[in-house]
Amino acid sequence: MLPEKPFYLLRHGESEANAAEIAAGGGLDSPLTEKGVQQGKDLGAVIEQLDILPDVVHHSFMQRAKDTASFSNEKLGLEMIEWHDLREHDLGDWEGKPWADVQPYIENKQPPPNGESHQQFAQRIQSVFTDILETEAKKDRLPMIVCHGGVYHALGMLYEYGISRIQNCHLHYYEPAPELGEFPWRVSVFDIEDNTLVQKPAEFCLSRALAKIA
Repeated sequence: MLPEKPFYLLRHGESEANAAEIAAGGGLDSPLTEKGVQQGKDLGAVIEQLDILPDVVHHSFMQRAKDTASFSNEKLGLEMIEWHDLREHDLGDWEGKPWADVQPYIENKQPPPNGESHQQFAQRIQSVFTDILETEAKKDRLPMIVCHGGVYHALGMLYEYGISRIQNCHLHYYEPAPELGEFPWRVSVFDIEDNTLVQKPAEFCLSRALAKIA
């Protein structure tokens, strides 16, 4: 489980591997497409509209995440800290394979040959997030963590909670909410609509919220 500290989480912009629909884990350093670059810049242009601004940026060492972090941080000018352990799930022999071929194995939690099991990946992410959240809490700083789509799923796995597909360069805010039980986080997502950041409940938490209302 993670320390009960709030944080922003951002998946990188569209990568060349995303556009080509091939699997790119921690062993394939696929750069951003022009669209991915623009996604990062678009977020950076409006990120100052957040009611609560981040104080520091932590990011994966992989180029697609590092560049997205830089573009989204252009106006804020925050300190940026790079982590090797924030990389995507190491997919071993599946790296570079068509995503349609790999996806069923990943969804069934099959370990990639010569790669990292889902449990190993989740434990790695738990460890690095714990380091980040505990360190920044001592400094009274709110981190923005820029990494990969698989990281969202790894966080869900820690709580045995399913996470739906995460869009490229989609900013999320995780706020501790122990009262929610199995997945003790209230998660918001920020869409860019007419150059304005619009905060909404994340889709993977929306069904839970509606169930409570009903």
